[in-house]
Amino acid sequence: MELSEFAVLVVDDDPMVASALKFFVEGRGYRFASAAGVASAVAALAAKPFDAVLLDLYLPDGDGLEVMDRALELDPPPAVIVMTARAEIHGAVAAIRRGASDYLAKPLDLEDLGVRLDQALEHASMRRKLALFEELQKRQSSAIARSAAMKEVLALAARVAATPSSSALLVGESGVGKEIVANCIHEESERRRRAFVRVNLAAIPESMVEAELFGSVRGAFTDAKRDRAGLFATAEGGTLLLDEVCEFKPELQPKLLRALEERRFFPVGSDRERRMNVRVLAATNRDPMAMIARGVLREDLYYRLATIVIRIPPLRERRDDVLPLAAHFLDRFRVELGRPAVALSSVAEAALLAYEWPGNVRELRNVIERAVIVAESDTIGRGDLGLPSSERAVDAGEPPQPAQAESLLLDDVEQRHIRRVLGLAGGSKTRAAAMLGVSRSTLWEKTKRYEIE
Repeated sequence: MELSEFAVLVVDDDPMVASALKFFVEGRGYRFASAAGVASAVAALAAKPFDAVLLDLYLPDGDGLEVMDRALELDPPPAVIVMTARAEIHGAVAAIRRGASDYLAKPLDLEDLGVRLDQALEHASMRRKLALFEELQKRQSSAIARSAAMKEVLALAARVAATPSSSALLVGESGVGKEIVANCIHEESERRRRAFVRVNLAAIPESMVEAELFGSVRGAFTDAKRDRAGLFATAEGGTLLLDEVCEFKPELQPKLLRALEERRFFPVGSDRERRMNVRVLAATNRDPMAMIARGVLREDLYYRLATIVIRIPPLRERRDDVLPLAAHFLDRFRVELGRPAVALSSVAEAALLAYEWPGNVRELRNVIERAVIVAESDTIGRGDLGLPSSERAVDAGEPPQPAQAESLLLDDVEQRHIRRVLGLAGGSKTRAAAMLGVSRSTLWEKTKRYEIE
């Protein structure tokens, strides 16, 4: 029988137990290894990765909890299922408190152990994927900075990160990567060990925005049955990104301005001020000056947020980033979807370079995800990308023509993209807004502006 990639380490000094568990583990299709004591178990953990450890707490050369501690220091850690013939409650409590995923008493019920082991390995698989995603995420900032334009953006972001708490306003079309740049600022700053909190202001019901940001006390309003910390408190010591800041209620903007300037605020319904130590970044896909002229955004709040303005160019203006980004997303979704090695054909690469990308990086990500799902071979063709057939033909490998692309008006590109996504969403504006990554109110305004029914 072919064994899966999951590996299980059994740590027990009883050879009969180890032998029985070897038969049991391999019978479920998992790889098996064993150790009879603390020293040999620690050596086994150092030699190769395991997804789960079945651990006897009482070993001849020491305490099994020492093995568990060493296992949980690994990155990613294996799931640890503790087993012992001495089912004292304090042993179970100590193991669970120190990180064991489960606890079983001997003699073992193999049917029960099978269920718990399968669950532990499923969680281990998720942790493994998460570790890979985190590694890919760490590489993403360099992957998107092949173009001179994005290198300038990241250089400016690094200068913001070097300051203790300076604000910055990130401006760019939907899907260009404003959140990624904000995360770069956080990760390169001294605040990286604390929380990076993102809030989409357009997605919060108007009646709840103030409480979500500043917190509230019990009884402050109907349904306020307990104290609520709020996002400023959650981000304490770290970074708070206010996405779609131009959607923020004008009547609440003075309170936000005061909090930014004085570094303190009142939770809703409280008479006790809270101090804060948070870097506040803001992002918008609108023209801030136009919003000021319309009375949507207060000018004083704009200048407080816009200590540094970072304008992120659309993907069509940084075509050198298209293929590196595509490769990044290819790696990500191959791992997430469990696909073997898969690559873009030269014709598919030409199609990606020729396309205008009205949905920017977000659209590119979705296109690559779809391609990884539908591709029937290890080479992604142009048809797997699902790009609109109305784009310039590239089946013969026609090279991209940036000058022609850049001659298009942004409004024309955006209008065409909205119409296409609405079609894919069956006319549902709620679904289309989710696919576009904007609020329903933003999409409604754009459809009204372009007279799209």
